[in-house]
Amino acid sequence: MSSSNYFADPQARAFLQRRVAVFGLIAAILGGTALLFRVIMGVLFGFLEEQITDPGFLIHAAAIVPLMGVWLICRRGELSVNAIHAVENTGIFLASVCYIGMGLDIRPEVGADTITAFILALVMFARSVFVPSSAKRTTILGILIGIPLVAAMYWHYLGVDLRIWRSFGYPAESAERVAASQAVITVMWWTLTTGLSALASRVIHRLRKEVSDIQKLGQYSLERKLGEGAMGVVYEAKHGMLKRPTAIKLLRPEIADRDALDRFRREVQLTAKLTHPNTVTIYDYGRTPEGLFYYAMELLSGATLTQVVEAGGPQPVERVVRILRDAALALNEAHEVGLIHRDIKPSNIMLARQGGVPDVTKVLDFGLVKNLGKVDDLEQTNTMSIKGTPHYLSPEGIQDPQGIDGRTDLYALGAVGYYLLAGRHVFQGKTIMEVCLHHLHTKPLPFAEVAEREVPAELEALIFACLEKSQTDRPASGQEVADALDRLEVARWTRADAEAWWDRFGASIDAARESLSPSGTEQTVAIDLHDR
Repeated sequence: MSSSNYFADPQARAFLQRRVAVFGLIAAILGGTALLFRVIMGVLFGFLEEQITDPGFLIHAAAIVPLMGVWLICRRGELSVNAIHAVENTGIFLASVCYIGMGLDIRPEVGADTITAFILALVMFARSVFVPSSAKRTTILGILIGIPLVAAMYWHYLGVDLRIWRSFGYPAESAERVAASQAVITVMWWTLTTGLSALASRVIHRLRKEVSDIQKLGQYSLERKLGEGAMGVVYEAKHGMLKRPTAIKLLRPEIADRDALDRFRREVQLTAKLTHPNTVTIYDYGRTPEGLFYYAMELLSGATLTQVVEAGGPQPVERVVRILRDAALALNEAHEVGLIHRDIKPSNIMLARQGGVPDVTKVLDFGLVKNLGKVDDLEQTNTMSIKGTPHYLSPEGIQDPQGIDGRTDLYALGAVGYYLLAGRHVFQGKTIMEVCLHHLHTKPLPFAEVAEREVPAELEALIFACLEKSQTDRPASGQEVADALDRLEVARWTRADAEAWWDRFGASIDAARESLSPSGTEQTVAIDLHDR
């Protein structure tokens, strides 16, 4: 991407204008600080009047004016890229000419060449670091400043040396040779300064463009990181044309091998078939120029069930019934088209606000989805591996990964219901193996022993039915679970109840959201049984 194309982007152009404006202000402040220092020195040593009437002092003050002009012009409005460059180059050039003139006016014994060179070198290096610019543009600016600098150095040393040589009776040609040598030294030194500044501009400008390219995926611009899971990282993004807020899931670069890409592609293709309102909606998918796979889905505002329980503890019975019913119906649609989720857990179920309605249940992240109607090459290479989250693995998911079906998701949904009502996982354990053994052999503790509130017997029986060790003893479908929940004689979870809960706990959830790493107890794992 060329520099002109890069700054054609409105955000890049606005960034350039802001940087030029701030650079002009900072350079003006630094020049003003040096000017104030000269005034203070004049007061302390009793030559203030001589100082402020000195031509060099006045030229120094004049150097601040074009820099302030750069700031005033670029601080507001929307200038074109060419206008921004013109304002910047004109301001820096005029300020540099003033500083060169100031150096010529300083007495020879002070070291005019050193002061002028130091100031202009700072200007060039600061600009190359702070202002987005190509190496070519930095080089051109360096040449524009270098021409008056070399000429000024030549005439300055010629005038100084003529006085010295004449006082000793030597011919003027000697002074001219000295002035010419000083001009050559200045050319060499300024060429080095310009070259280093251009190199800095090239490196920094390229890095900025690379970052900009990374932040753009097709028509989408990434804005901020939302979270991350076992396979991918999720960003908030915006569509370039529609301006629609979107969530982008990007496959992790470190696992972007062929199998991971195939699984990630399958996730989006299969999830896109689902249309239930309680399943996250997929908009689009594609690959970056570097070959990384991503997909775009609806951006949800709310909290996962993990965040809900961490903020508010065990949840009201009527809310749990509502969540489980909606999630069961979403899973039922997936099961009817031959898909199972395999990673149902609290962090993969979200309570979102949509259309002004709070507590809309959304089932997320079909990253380990299995197509029951087809065993593809990827599945054939993974027939002996356990995939899922330890606290929500079903017995068959542990013993016979190829024997799972829709009732496997219902087992995990029962474990989610237990978590919501008790505020803790069904089974505790210090290791993954210990938790898995509990799933295989241990009966869950009754809610009377773990919950702080009374749980209706019918709801407890339904959740424990979902948690049966044998698939045949569980409800046959998500629809059956939803129907059973509808028959429960519990109060409805109303919109007013939801609003009151969010008013109470919403702020603490937002504060806890600063931590983007997944919960240690809900990390998805894949265990190869051959290795075991």
